[in-house]
Amino acid sequence: MKIVGVYLAAGKSSRMGSHKLALPVGSMTLGSLALETALESSLDEVYVITKVCDNADWIPVKMKENDRCKIIKCTASHEGQSESLRCGIEQARENGAEGVIVMLADQPFITLQMISGLIDCLKQNPALKFAATTVDQSITPPVLFSSSIYGDLMKLRGDRGARAILRGSFLQKGRLLPCADRTLVFDVDTKDDYETFNELKSVLIDFG
Repeated sequence: MKIVGVYLAAGKSSRMGSHKLALPVGSMTLGSLALETALESSLDEVYVITKVCDNADWIPVKMKENDRCKIIKCTASHEGQSESLRCGIEQARENGAEGVIVMLADQPFITLQMISGLIDCLKQNPALKFAATTVDQSITPPVLFSSSIYGDLMKLRGDRGARAILRGSFLQKGRLLPCADRTLVFDVDTKDDYETFNELKSVLIDFG
């Protein structure tokens, strides 16, 4: 079963005031942390969705040279997150992927265990439409979607992300995987978040 990652990295960083994915984290960058985890996982490919104007210099050369890492420039990313998602889903569909894991580039603490848990869930239950991470009963990325709902994802527009379809009776068609540690899904949107992240990472030595 071919399962790929859709790594959403085309946000405007408007609340940060600068390109947050390029913020330094030791010898790496904020945006490269979860990407490293994705590339270390059993995902068959990882599609990094960026803005057209992004030269992706926040991605280390060794990751760019990884055959499984595909950088895709989304020409309509300015229209909202759904456009970036659609770029990734279209690529997954063209390459025959039977599932995609949607990840956010500003969630630096995502672990290998979280990714493998989603992958195992679909492989063991191929009839599922999705498998989603939850914290305190709220759905959060990373989320895995089966190819059976690519069509629904391609209908999304504007800032409506993939979570827009994860509601109501549709929730009965998938599996929710609780995450006990909220820190693991922490996302960095503001300067205060970046400061909090730096405090947290000094405690969480192992990112994977």
